[in-house]
Amino acid sequence: MVKTIPATTAFPADVFNLDRQTLEDSYLEIRKNYSSLMRSRGAFRGQAEKSREAMKALEEKLRVIAQREASVRQEAYEMLDIVTGVIGELEDAGDELVFEYQAYVKGRKTYTGGSFIGRLIKAVINFINRWTRSKEKLEVLIKKKESINRKLEEGDGTNS
Repeated sequence: MVKTIPATTAFPADVFNLDRQTLEDSYLEIRKNYSSLMRSRGAFRGQAEKSREAMKALEEKLRVIAQREASVRQEAYEMLDIVTGVIGELEDAGDELVFEYQAYVKGRKTYTGGSFIGRLIKAVINFINRWTRSKEKLEVLIKKKESINRKLEEGDGTNS
């Protein structure tokens, strides 16, 4: 049960007309209440200090999480840029290959296909070159993915 400290009106306001015993009893009661109040104040101060330390620790954890998330997000955007670029290049190379093949097929029907075969071969070579560059970029993506996984795994250890 919580001990309540009496209000100041519980003690005599004018001490000049009190007998010695009443004065001593009032003094001892005030002293006891003051002692209780100081212990409560100390306990409150200790709890406030613990709360401040906990808030600082929480703030630091949140800062670390935010930095890690920002780093992971940045790498994810970089990966997205690479993927978008690779898909665009392969799409362009594929479109070029299809266009040149269709031109070759039309030319073959009119017996002028020989002139289109050179452009078709260039389109195939272009596609192969883009495909090779795309595979190199895939290696970069794999490394970034591993980096993100490591950061996330490190984060799992600090959050628990």
